[in-house]
Amino acid sequence: MPPDSPGPVRLEAPPAHALLPLPSPRALFLEHWAGLLLVAGLLSRVLLSLIGLAIGPSAPLDTLRRLATIAVIVGGSVVVWRLSRVLRQRLLWRVRRKLILSYFFIGVVPAALIFLFFLIVSALTLLSFSSYLVKEKLGDLQAQGRVYADMTAVELQQTRTPGEVRDLLTRKASAGARTYPGLSIALLPMNGDTRTGMLTVGAWDHGTPPSSIPEWLLRQGPSVVVVPVSDEAAAAAGARLIVRSVSWIGTAETASRAVVVDLPLDDAASAVLREETGIRLGGLVRMGPSITGPCPVPEGGEMRIDPSPYSLSWVNFLDATNWESGASCKLGFLIQPSLVHLYRRITEAQAIGGGLSFGQMLVIMLLIIGSLFLVIQIVAFVMGVSLARSITGSIHELFEGTRRVQAEDLSHRIRVRTRDQFGALASSFNSMVETIEELLEQKVVKERLQQELQLARDIQTSLLPSETLRCGEFTIAAACRPAREIGGDYCDFFPLDDDRIGLLVADVSGKGASAALYMAELKGLMLALSRTHQSPRALLGEVNRVLSDNLGRTSFVTMTYAVLDVRQRTLTHARAGHTPLIHFRSGDVFPRTRLVAPEGLVLGVRMASIRSRFEGLLKEHTLTLAPGDAVVLFTDGISEAMNEVRDLYGEDRLCLCVEDHAHLEPDALCDEIFESVREFADGAEQHDDMTMIVLKVGNSAAASASHVGEVHG
Repeated sequence: MPPDSPGPVRLEAPPAHALLPLPSPRALFLEHWAGLLLVAGLLSRVLLSLIGLAIGPSAPLDTLRRLATIAVIVGGSVVVWRLSRVLRQRLLWRVRRKLILSYFFIGVVPAALIFLFFLIVSALTLLSFSSYLVKEKLGDLQAQGRVYADMTAVELQQTRTPGEVRDLLTRKASAGARTYPGLSIALLPMNGDTRTGMLTVGAWDHGTPPSSIPEWLLRQGPSVVVVPVSDEAAAAAGARLIVRSVSWIGTAETASRAVVVDLPLDDAASAVLREETGIRLGGLVRMGPSITGPCPVPEGGEMRIDPSPYSLSWVNFLDATNWESGASCKLGFLIQPSLVHLYRRITEAQAIGGGLSFGQMLVIMLLIIGSLFLVIQIVAFVMGVSLARSITGSIHELFEGTRRVQAEDLSHRIRVRTRDQFGALASSFNSMVETIEELLEQKVVKERLQQELQLARDIQTSLLPSETLRCGEFTIAAACRPAREIGGDYCDFFPLDDDRIGLLVADVSGKGASAALYMAELKGLMLALSRTHQSPRALLGEVNRVLSDNLGRTSFVTMTYAVLDVRQRTLTHARAGHTPLIHFRSGDVFPRTRLVAPEGLVLGVRMASIRSRFEGLLKEHTLTLAPGDAVVLFTDGISEAMNEVRDLYGEDRLCLCVEDHAHLEPDALCDEIFESVREFADGAEQHDDMTMIVLKVGNSAAASASHVGEVHG
């Protein structure tokens, strides 16, 4: 590769979002204030514990321990937050994980919450219904006990002898024991009755039979009460509560005897209830200090069932009355329903044929719907993961593609796997990479051309005068600002002999390299012919003959050529279709400028009619210069400069600018003219080359202060 050729082009890409590095233990605990605070707090706790073991309890040590604990909590919280932030960023950096996690929260979590909601509602319904069934069964048990007591009291009114009384009680107890094995009956004498004394029949395993009727029951009348067990032996036998019914033989005031029927809620009664409802009964639950007062729960009576972790348990609240005092309170009674047994008992009477009940059909339908829902959830999850993989796969391909492009590998292409939007995106990426590759090749070519144009511009600049020429009292300066890298304007000044200097300004039609080549050819031609032709008119005629045979059919040249006679102080010039020159006369009463434009046609036109008329139309004009005068030769790039609204700068503005700054040196006057054009354009693009030559006559004390008449040739 040549030394001046452009090197490989490096694509500048924005830095990718890098993963946060996992902090080392040293950085986590020893290089951050939170880690140092955590370590210091832990060490302080250990040290204070050792000191406490050595010296015993101390209030200052307790205060220091609290401060150390606060330090551990604060430092540990910040350390955990910093570590979780890094782990969360590394975990969720891949889009696939984000999509799967978002689908999990959008699809799985709501379904799980809905399922949990209905599960809780079902459990509450089941438990509430079970509590209702237990209360109903206890109410039935209370009514049954009252019936037994009333029937026994009625039949006892018809018995006379003690033997008949005992036989009656025994028969009643035996008949009731078939349904309630723990049924027990006691006959208590009242109001001094001594006919039979106190008689008891039945098991009485649930406790000691009552020996008398309490006063509160005499005041309220016979009723059914539920009393807690207060006998430890009975509690060990399995009874928790007793349904006790009392019936008088007679009235409460005149009754001679009272019948007491006990139906203990023991294991046998619980088994009967479970068989009928599918609900297991537990024992009493201590609810707080208020229950240990009027209704104490004996030891061993709290819970008689072992609750299964796979079954629901519920506490059913009952109103209980203490037998001795008559005080009432609330007791918690543990129940554990069986969903299958309970549902079977509810729906078994709704058979619709084929051995299936409506409830069973409903369960089957629910199982089918639940299975379908589960299958749909699984399929949706699999499809979501598959879709996430396809999306993130395309994103990963794009990510790898951009990394390859960033590494200057433009040969990499993404595989187009699908025909969806991601496939179109992959195709667009491949097209973009191909376009970038072509643009980079064009950039290399453009840079090479730019270098060549810069070299050509340097060469062209070397063909133009670079320094101000001073000859006696005359000062000549030239300036050129091409619109492109190289231009078609040409200006020059060169000595012809000891007393004469040639000046010219030319504008080759067109711009760019072709105009620059014609400009170089024109320079050589002018240097060769200016030595042999003294008259500007004759010189332009010869130049026209040469150029018309060599320029293209669409090309031409405009030129103003002048000869300065230093000794005579005259400027003789001819204009070949070029812009006028500006002459500033300082010796006038009101110094002003004027445009001087002798007739003449453009150079190099191949048309025979124009060639024959060229020399006949070409005129020569001579100016006599005085001290302080200035002459400006310029191209149309200055006078035809435009602003944003496409107004022309114009020759009038140029003349005013020359009048305002005619006192300046030629090079400074060139700068002021260019600055005036720039301010007028106000940022508008320069469309043509701007070239000028400024000739200035110095203010010599020996020079004449008046003008001599003009001479026309």
